[in-house]
Amino acid sequence: MIWHINPNENKLAVKNILKRGFKSNAERLAKQYRVKLRIHPCAPLCAFKLAEYLKVPVFCATEFLTLPSDVKILKGINGTDCEWSALTMTTKTGNKIIIHNPYHSVVRQQSDIMHELAHLICKHERHQAEYDFEIPFGMRHYDEVEEEEAKCLGSTLQLATPCLLWARKKKMTIEDIGEYFNASKAMVIYRMNITGISKQKPFL
Repeated sequence: MIWHINPNENKLAVKNILKRGFKSNAERLAKQYRVKLRIHPCAPLCAFKLAEYLKVPVFCATEFLTLPSDVKILKGINGTDCEWSALTMTTKTGNKIIIHNPYHSVVRQQSDIMHELAHLICKHERHQAEYDFEIPFGMRHYDEVEEEEAKCLGSTLQLATPCLLWARKKKMTIEDIGEYFNASKAMVIYRMNITGISKQKPFL
């Protein structure tokens, strides 16, 4: 069964630096946004649809980076994925927008957008000067606690506990869960581990 998972397989580190109650609030938000978007509490939540609901425009990096050398970086070099995934920017008019790498897999794009939306939902502010549309590849803009909050909330929005419990009841494999919820295997394992669902006995 899928519920006996080796924590060492999880590539997304879990840290205990979140404020008390943050994880519970993240679960409430995951349910709340599904209700507002009129989808079932156990249904997949599309990051792009959530961004649209939150009125946060999402752009592909290729809309701003058009030089062949820039596109090559976005695609990755020597068969490896580009490390740069997405970022949130403030336009000259004060609006928040998200720019992401369209050459990443569909599941990573979902995770990238959810992560950036989580920063906005948490009202995180960058601790550096504002940038224009020149993409600073690989650059992070938030402190460690804010990054952990965004990781927690973003992953919870994507794979809320009711979603995983529903999948468990359906006896879905990790691959099945990932495909159904547009999530990577690492993300599924991460959420199953931190929710404790991976330790539960399977249904007979």
